[in-house]
Order: sequence, then structure tokens, then C-alpha cells
Amino acid sequence: MLNYTDNKACTFKKNKNMKKLLYINLIFASLLFSTGCKKGFLTDLAVNPNQPSQAPASLILPPILTGYASGMYSNTTPIGLWMGYNSISGGYSVTNDFMTYYVSASTPNVWDGVFGILKNAAYMEQTAATDPNGAYSEAAAKIMKAYGYQIIVDAYGMAPYSQAFKGSENFFPKYDDGQAIYDSCIAQLDNAISLIQNAPSTASNLGTNDVMFGGDEAQWAAFANTLKLRFLIRESNVISASAAQSELAKTASAGYLTDDALVNPGYLNTAGKQNPYWGQFGVDPGGSLYSDGYNYVRGGGAAVTYFKNGNDKRLFYVFAPDNSEPNLSAFFVTDTNFVNYHGVYYGDRAAASAQNNKGTVGIGHGVMAGFNASVPLITASESYFLQSEAALRGWITADAQALYDNGIISSYEYLYTAAGDSKAAADADADTYITGNGLDNNINSIADLGTLITSKWAALAGINSFEAWNEYRRTGFPDLTTLPLTKFPGNARHIPTKLMYPTSEQNTNQDNYKAAVAQGNDPQNTKVFWMK
Repeated sequence: MLNYTDNKACTFKKNKNMKKLLYINLIFASLLFSTGCKKGFLTDLAVNPNQPSQAPASLILPPILTGYASGMYSNTTPIGLWMGYNSISGGYSVTNDFMTYYVSASTPNVWDGVFGILKNAAYMEQTAATDPNGAYSEAAAKIMKAYGYQIIVDAYGMAPYSQAFKGSENFFPKYDDGQAIYDSCIAQLDNAISLIQNAPSTASNLGTNDVMFGGDEAQWAAFANTLKLRFLIRESNVISASAAQSELAKTASAGYLTDDALVNPGYLNTAGKQNPYWGQFGVDPGGSLYSDGYNYVRGGGAAVTYFKNGNDKRLFYVFAPDNSEPNLSAFFVTDTNFVNYHGVYYGDRAAASAQNNKGTVGIGHGVMAGFNASVPLITASESYFLQSEAALRGWITADAQALYDNGIISSYEYLYTAAGDSKAAADADADTYITGNGLDNNINSIADLGTLITSKWAALAGINSFEAWNEYRRTGFPDLTTLPLTKFPGNARHIPTKLMYPTSEQNTNQDNYKAAVAQGNDPQNTKVFWMK
């Protein structure tokens, strides 16, 4: 689930109390100055010590990280519906277009919010580059720029990059080709890893401003390398194995994530400061359900059926049982009875209307764990699945089967521990699932890619619908037996291939917008460069 703007389309009702979470103001250090009469005294007085012209770079990191976290979780977008994770309660009226993969210039809109974050990341990078002790801050900024630009390219294709964030030097940046942006981002990730690994001993640690890794620079390097692997895997249809191998060898020493990359600035049970997902679909500080929140979004039939068919106990954490709500204490008690879980397939308005918001599952306590729960930007599970595919392709030397199994195990661990259950219980249930669920979980060659991606899709349920959509467009998995097209009568569309450029670009960067649109802006036919 990913959305970075407050779309107001009639098809998507918004919580009127929805606020951008945790606005983090930059705190500037006071400058000490002498009041004695000396040369420069009058000049010194002309400078306000409480308003320095430049903020320390590390202070810009919290809003970048929390901005991405808020966008990842704060709003259920159509993408979660497309991927079979969610449906909409029959108690809400939606247009026919909405139930047939309709995309407009306003819904969904990932562009505006991500570019707002990227502007902060660019400023952080520029500021840190002038600081002799700013290596870690500069590296973090480069990494988070690459993180945001991958979202933009994956969603839209072309985008302003080489001329972006120039201020008055260029108010109308041209759009760069998606492949060129990818190539530059990969190079920037290499540079960021080098900055971390070769930072001088005097380099300033990110410390408490790092609300993801707490200043652990080795984790930042592994995060960057995992993100780099994601870039390369995404390009698997358009790059050679030798090129991928060469790229991965450059930064092999950084390793890959083995723990979830979790953002938590200290979410509070205060209006506007809750975990962003909880603050949209959970319970307000007064203990009441948010209007148009929890009972608006229901569990999708594709995901519910997949988990039930495989006796997969992640069902009990991704979803809550029928008729459950997060303002009830029972919501946080794991219900392990499969018969209490039912979903509705995307577009099946007759079934949704018959059941309304009763008799269907809602979001579960492993995904929506509470007002103070952390938000993952990349999970260990995704990292293992990426590595497994790289091993299958021969890009790295590793045991693809073991990595695949670790992807499933880590998915269980994330959901169970987020819900307050033990890691040991997660490991035991994951082992049972892997060895005895009746599904073919053997990964022997690239011919088994469908098995891998379908398992990855299951692990992304409730975590990252956007990434699942990317993988579907790249590989075609899950196939239509697992993820059927919308059941809305008369549908003539398919799952979209891209998003439309937003109205903001049409209004403010018109000439470059038109040039980009001329290259393709059709959500049903235009393909991002890495697609088949």
C-alpha cells in the first residue's frame, strides 16, 4: 500500500482527520558570539544567531525517512486492489471505472509526494557534500534519493532528474529516460557505499537523527546494496547476466539486509503522530474508529484464498477475522481458525454488497500493529527473495533454495513479532508451511521464477502493494489463476502498466510534460522500460 498524496477522487474516501505524520522541523543550533567592541562587531550583530543560513545535514534525515514511511502506509491506493490484497466494503459507492483499473491524472498520484521528499534529499546531499565530516549524511541522502527515484521511474517511466532541484537556475527541468535514471541511481548507490566504507574517523555519525538504523552505518551500506540489487533485478529483462554480475561484484563487501529496515521516529498516540497506517485505518487517540477507515477497506479474495489454500498461518496476521475491528481487544488476539476468514475479489460488487463490511476480513494485527508500530521500507523477506532470484539467474554464488526459504521465514517473523507473538512460533509455523503445505516450494532453476515471485507476492501482502505491482509487471506473476482480473461485469481493461503523469506537471512544467507524454502516458499500453 503506497500513496504520497491526499487524492480526493470520489472513488476513494479519505479520513478527514488525515494529516501528514510527524512534521519534523529543523532545529538549528544557536551561534555564540562576542559582544565586545572589536573589528567586525557591527557586522556580527547583523547576523541573527538563531537563524543560521544552513542547517546541519543530518537534521534533514528524519523527515525524509518518515515521509517515505508515511507514503508507504498512510493510504490504501488502488494498487492494493489490483494486487488482490484488498477489496472495498459493499457499504461504499464506487464508480464503474474504479472497479475496472481506471487510472487518472489524480488517482493514484505518487509523483507529488515523492518529489517533495526528493527535494529534501537533494538539499541534504548538497549540504553534506560541503561538510568535511558529512560523509555519512551524504551517503544517506544519496541512498534515499535512489530509493525515491526508483519509485518514480517504476510508476511513470520518464521523469526530471539531471536538471531537477536546480532552483532558480532551472524552473522547468527536462524529463530523463528511465533507463538513464536507473543507471545514475545505481552509480550513486555505489558512491554512497564507498562513502560509508571509507569515511574518515572524524565523520559525524547520524546518531538519533537516523530513525531507521540508529546510526548503524553497516546497516546503511547493506540497505544501499539491497536497493541496488532491487534495481538490477528490476532490469532483468533488459540487461545481460554479465553486466549484472559485474555490478554486484563491485559492492559485494557491503552484504545485504538480514533484518527489516524499520522507520520509527517515536510514534505517539496523539492526533497526527500515530503510525501512519494506524492513523488512517485504526483507532483515533480517543478510542474511536476513524471515519471511512477500517470498515472501508476489506480483505481481497485473491490473497485470502491463497493463504487458506496453503494452510498458511500468515493469514491470521495479514488479515483480522470476519467482523473484527481494532477498537476491540479481541483484534489483538490471534484467531487461528481458518473458517473465520473470508475475502471478496476485486470488482465483485455483488458479493461485497451482500456482505457489506460484515462477514469479511479486515486488516490484521500483524500489519496494523498499533499506534506506535514501526514502518518497513525494505523487509528482510524482500532482501532474501531478491538474493534468491539473483542466485537463480547465476548473478551471485549462493544457495537459491535456502535464500527463498529465508524469505518465507522472515515474512513469518515480521508479521508474528509485529503482532506480539514470538519469533520461535513464527519459525515453527514457517517450517511447517515450507515442508508440508502441499505446495511446490522447490527452487531449482529460473524456470521456477513463478514460484518465487508468487511467494514474494504473498510476503508483500499488507506490506508493499507497490512492489508487488512492479514484480507483476516485470514477470507476469502471480498468474491469473492466483490473481484473477477484476470480476466487475464487462471489464475490458487489465492491470495498469503505468500511472499517468499528474496534473501538477501539466500545469507547472508544461513543455517538458508534453514531451514526456508524447513518449507514452497510457496506463493500459505504455510500458516502463524494464517491462517485457
